[in-house]
Amino acid sequence: MVNGAGGMDGKALADAVRVERRGAVLLLILAQRPVNALTQPLRATLSAALRAVADSDLRAVVICSDLAAFSAGADMSELGKPAAAPGLRALCTQIEDFPKPVIVALNGSTLGAGLELALAAHGRVASPAAHLGLPEIGLGVVPEAGATQRLPRLVGASAALKLMLEPAPISAAQALTIGLVDQVFEGDLRAQACAFAERLAEALQGRAPLKTSDRRDGLRDGKAFQAAIAAARARYAGTPLPAPARLIDCVEACQLLPWEQGLAFEATAREALINTPQAQGLRHAYFAERRAIFPPAPLADFGAAKLGSFAVWGAAEPAADLVAQALAAGLRVTLVEPSREILVAALQKIASRQEAAVGEGRLTPEARDADWARLSTASDAIGGVDLVLKNADTPPPPLEADIPVIELGALPARAAGTRVGLSVAAAAGLVAELAAGAEALVAVQALGLALGRRLGWKLLFTGPGGPIDRRLRAALSAAISQLEAEGLARPIIAAALGSFGIGVSGRGPLPAAPPEAKRVLDACLAALANQAARLISEGVARRPLDVDAAAVLHGMFPRWQGGPLFQADKRGLLVLRADLKRRAEAAPQIYAPDPLFDRLIADGRDFATLNRAD
Repeated sequence: MVNGAGGMDGKALADAVRVERRGAVLLLILAQRPVNALTQPLRATLSAALRAVADSDLRAVVICSDLAAFSAGADMSELGKPAAAPGLRALCTQIEDFPKPVIVALNGSTLGAGLELALAAHGRVASPAAHLGLPEIGLGVVPEAGATQRLPRLVGASAALKLMLEPAPISAAQALTIGLVDQVFEGDLRAQACAFAERLAEALQGRAPLKTSDRRDGLRDGKAFQAAIAAARARYAGTPLPAPARLIDCVEACQLLPWEQGLAFEATAREALINTPQAQGLRHAYFAERRAIFPPAPLADFGAAKLGSFAVWGAAEPAADLVAQALAAGLRVTLVEPSREILVAALQKIASRQEAAVGEGRLTPEARDADWARLSTASDAIGGVDLVLKNADTPPPPLEADIPVIELGALPARAAGTRVGLSVAAAAGLVAELAAGAEALVAVQALGLALGRRLGWKLLFTGPGGPIDRRLRAALSAAISQLEAEGLARPIIAAALGSFGIGVSGRGPLPAAPPEAKRVLDACLAALANQAARLISEGVARRPLDVDAAAVLHGMFPRWQGGPLFQADKRGLLVLRADLKRRAEAAPQIYAPDPLFDRLIADGRDFATLNRAD
């Protein structure tokens, strides 16, 4: 805290914001762990700090972060609810109207609400490692605090639409290229930002700084602006999600409407979108995924396991893909296979994958050679590694020491005991499942978790009897077969499922719903919900959200539909159970209701209450 900064009392500020003075520049340092989410306390503290120095002798303000991220975005618990004052939009207006230059220094992640705050400032500087994004479209909404109006004014319609319609963030270098940031600084970002602020204040000579709302950089070429709008509309025509079209409308409003009306247009669009079925489904999927990939309490409390090397016993699939991923992540791997023919085939597959990466420029020849140097092979005994991964169809390996073993593939429900299983993801960013028997050692599970994180997988935590997605796909396949037995043709079934979003990409138009769509969807969603209930009753899934997350992350269920049990709650458990009982007369193996339905209905509960109970 600092004395003499316009009468600001450090005791009045929470720990969320630290205040320092460097000459004529005031630093407001965001320090709300873990990622500077712009919660109401952080917004209020930042707002109070700005009010306190508005009339002081300070020449400029720099907003920066003490953490690895500038800000990962909004407080997600407020999404869909009225935000407590000050709202993000009011805070951004306060920053933009501040009588002295406000500069933001961006490091690490600057996403969503964090970038909206930065857009309201009078200047933006960044470290080379910063990355910036506006991922609200992934939640079925448009930004809330003027990004659709400020961003196009800075960078034009084409770059603004790309950043807001594609949730992936951009690098600091890309942001500099399009004009989103003013400079990228190596070294001491905080010191460089203060110097930048001093230079801007000197150039202004007491005049008010130029507001983003008054910028016209991105509006100069009206024809290019409209061409970008038209191209975006053509690209997203027919998408099942309403948010892209509304966002494009908001960006067009930036060119057509006065500033205040443009802000109102954005606010109206967000309000109209926030409670649409698609936004509700996307919101549920987001929270389900976030919670599902968080380890169970015993595993989370255990701490990080050390994993520098492992052996794979058995070179049959999925060994080659797993080894290639591990080598790319810098791990030492021993591939053990008694059959020379199988071993050679696996090595050839690994080599082909690496050569393709070299040819595409994703891997240098030197890195490829370094990967091979970390790979060794053997035909029998294993030693000197932290973990052994054993293919499920191979006998237990002869170990030279008491090395933990995890089985690759599904872990059977019966006789799981102390066993731990791992279904492998094909690449970083995809889904794997770590299954543990009731008596499995947490230390062994921790090694599986360490491997998954090292390889960049989204790891779900299950009991034996999965994987979840395989069980769900089997239930869907059985329901489709039953519908075919009842006389429906496969193309009609496919079109009905596609009209819901199952089996198609959500980027383009969905197939038209055939007349039989309701019959098909009721049958298939009932089968999925019943299988999901069985997974919970059997202990394969910990909670309904784990099933929904698995279904969405594995790509078998459209994200905007939330998941099988989200849809079950929407339909109503009484209605769903009655439908299951009726269908069970013809196909009890698919539709005989799991007892969990009766228990929930008797207690007046739904699946969502099981998620909240955790």
